[in-house]
Amino acid sequence: MKRHFLLFLFVTGLLNISAQTLVSTDVQLKNAVLEEFTGIHCVYCPEGHAIAASILENNPGRSVAIAIHQGSFAVPSGSEPDYRTPWGNSIATQAGVNSYPSATVNRHLFTGNVTNISRGDWVSRSTEIMAQESPVNVGVESSYNESTRELTIHVELYYTSDASEASNFINVALLQDHIFGPQTGGGAGNNYEHMHMLRDMITGQWGEEIMTTTTGSFVDKTYIYTVPETITNIPCIVEDCQIAVFVTETHQEVLSGDVVDAIGGTNQFIGNVTINETNEIQAGSNGASTTYTVQANSNIEGNEEFEITLTSEDAPADWVTSFTVNGIVYENQAIVTLPYHIDTPIDVIVTPGSSAALANFKLEMKSVSIPQAPAKYVHIYTISGVENLVVNATGGPEPITYQHIYVDGLAAAGSTTVGLTDAEIIVKGMNAGAFDAVRNMYLNIAWTFPALTLTQMEAVKAFMDNGGNILIAGQDIGWDFMSGDAAGHGSPEATDFYQNYLHANYVSDGNTANNLFIAETTDEVYGAVAQSSVVDVYGGNMYPEQISAREGALQSFYYNATKTKCAAVRAETENYKVVYFGVGLEMIQNVDVCNQIINATLNWFDIGVGVTETPGLNSFVKVFPNPNSTGKLQFEGNINLNSVEIIDLSGKSIANQTITNSESIDISNLHSGMYLVKMITNEGVFTSKLSVK
Repeated sequence: MKRHFLLFLFVTGLLNISAQTLVSTDVQLKNAVLEEFTGIHCVYCPEGHAIAASILENNPGRSVAIAIHQGSFAVPSGSEPDYRTPWGNSIATQAGVNSYPSATVNRHLFTGNVTNISRGDWVSRSTEIMAQESPVNVGVESSYNESTRELTIHVELYYTSDASEASNFINVALLQDHIFGPQTGGGAGNNYEHMHMLRDMITGQWGEEIMTTTTGSFVDKTYIYTVPETITNIPCIVEDCQIAVFVTETHQEVLSGDVVDAIGGTNQFIGNVTINETNEIQAGSNGASTTYTVQANSNIEGNEEFEITLTSEDAPADWVTSFTVNGIVYENQAIVTLPYHIDTPIDVIVTPGSSAALANFKLEMKSVSIPQAPAKYVHIYTISGVENLVVNATGGPEPITYQHIYVDGLAAAGSTTVGLTDAEIIVKGMNAGAFDAVRNMYLNIAWTFPALTLTQMEAVKAFMDNGGNILIAGQDIGWDFMSGDAAGHGSPEATDFYQNYLHANYVSDGNTANNLFIAETTDEVYGAVAQSSVVDVYGGNMYPEQISAREGALQSFYYNATKTKCAAVRAETENYKVVYFGVGLEMIQNVDVCNQIINATLNWFDIGVGVTETPGLNSFVKVFPNPNSTGKLQFEGNINLNSVEIIDLSGKSIANQTITNSESIDISNLHSGMYLVKMITNEGVFTSKLSVK
C-alpha cells in the first residue's frame, strides 16, 4: 500500500484565518475516541460492540469508535478470517489490556495505573470526556479516486489553547463497516456484522509528530493513501470505509478526534446552536407555553442558508411545538439565512397537552450549500404532568430493552402520569429545579455499570431528601458499589447512598441458586404478591444479589422459602420511601408478579410519607361500602370528621370536601379501580384504601 504525506503548513501565534476553513477557531468540547479491544472468539465482545454502537448513536458528531481486533481471542482458527492489524498489539500493550472486551476512552488515565477500562465504564467515561474543553479542534475531509483507489485526506488543526505537551501527533486510521464473519456470542454464526473495524493506521503506529501546539497555531496537512484491494485477504470496500483522525499528546492522551466517510466525507464546521444549561430542561403544564431560547451562529462566510428542523421522538400527539426566527413562526422546519459569526436567537415554544411526558426535543441546523457537513444540534426537554418517572441507567443498553416492564406496570396500576427518561437527564432536571411535581422515581438499573455515576447518585439523593420516593432494581448494584472489587465503582459516596438511602447491606453476589422470588407474607405492602421464578435473561450472567435490611428497614422478598436469602428491602423515613431490589424486575419471570410489585409500590408511595393504613385505626374511622358499587361513600366510627380527600393511584386528587360523620360523598363519577381515601379528623389523619367496582 502507498502513503504520501503532502502539503503541510505551520503558522504560529495568533492567526487571522481569512479563507474558509474546515476547522473552528472557537473553543470546542472534546470528542470521545473509544479504542475497543475485541476478538472473534470473545463471548462478551458483542455486548461491547452494542455499547460502542450506543455511544455513537447517542452522540452523533461527538464520538469515534475504533474496533481493534487483537489478542488471543482474535486469533483465527482454520479458515476463519484474520481481522488483526500490525498496530493492535502495541496499542493494547500501552493500554494495559488484560481482559476482553475492554477499551480506552481518549487513552485517558481515569483511575489506577492503566488506561484500559471495562465495558461498564465506557458510557460514563465518554460522557466525562465530552464535557471537557479541548485545546485543539480537528477538521477532516476525504475524497476518493476510483480509478487509482487513492484517498486524499485533508486535515486541519487549530489550537485554541496551549497543549500540555509540546509534542503532539496526528493519527489517521482507516476503518471499515459491514464486514460479515464469525463472532462467538453474536448469535449470527459466521454472518455477524462487524462495524468500525480498524484496517490500517495510515500515519503509522503512533502518528505523525507536530511541534507547533501553542494557542493560535494552525496546522494544514494532506495525506494520499492508496487503498489496497484486500487487507489480510479480506476485501477492503471503500464505500464501507471511514477515516478517523485524532490528535495525541506524545503517544498517550487523545485531545480530540473525529470520523468521516472515506468517500466525500467532511466534518467542516458550519457553525453551532447552543443553549444555556440552566434553560435546557423546564417544567411545563397543560395548555401553557414554555419558551427556550437557542442561539444559532454560522461559521460560513457571507449570508448562508440553513435548514432548521425541530423534532421529537417521544412527545405526545397532543403536545404542540413551534419555533420563531426573526419574528417568523415555523412549525417544524424552515430554511433561514444566517449571517457570518453573529448569534441569531431561535425561540422554541413547547405547549404540553393533557398527556403526561418528559419529552426530548432536538433542534438541528444543517447547511444548505454543504449538505455533507455534519449538522449541529441541541436537545431541550419539557416535563409536564409527570408524577411517576421511570429512569433508565446509562451504563449500557440493557435498561432500554426492559423499560417496558416499568411503563407497562404503571399503566396496569392505573397511572396516567408516567414519564420516561435516563439518569443523565435526572441530573439536569434536579439542577434546573424542573422535577418539583415528580413524586416517585423507578430506577431501572437492569445490569449496567456503573449502576449510577456519582453525579447521578447525588441527584437521586437530592430528590429523596426533597420528599421523593424511589424504587430501584437491578442485579450487581451492591457488587458494583460495595464489593470492593477493582472493576466496581465503590466510593464513600456510593457507600453512603447504599447504606443510608437504600438502607441495605450487601451480603453476596448471588448465582443461579437464587432462582425463586417469594414475598414476606407479613409485609403489609408486598405480602400478597404471588411467587415467581427468577430467570437468566443475560446469557449466563445471573447474579441476583443477596442483601439484608439495615436498622429501621424491612426485608420484603426472599430467594428461598426458609427466608435466609433476602432479595429486597424497603424503608420509610421522614422524607421518603424507598424499596430496593437486588434483582432486576426483568429477571422475574411472571409478568403479573412484576405488575403486582409496581402496583403495590405505587399504592404504598401514594399513601404519603408518615401516613400508614393501620388496621387498628378502622375502629375509629371506616369507609363503607368497600368495595363500593353504590356510588355513595359513607363513614362511621367514633370520630369527629372534618374533611375527606379521594386520591387516585397516580396521586391526583379526585375530590376534596368538608364533611361530617353523617354525610356521604357522591363517587358515581369514579371509574372502577383502587383509590385512597384521606380523612382529616380531630383525632388525626387516617388513610384507607377504597375499591370501586
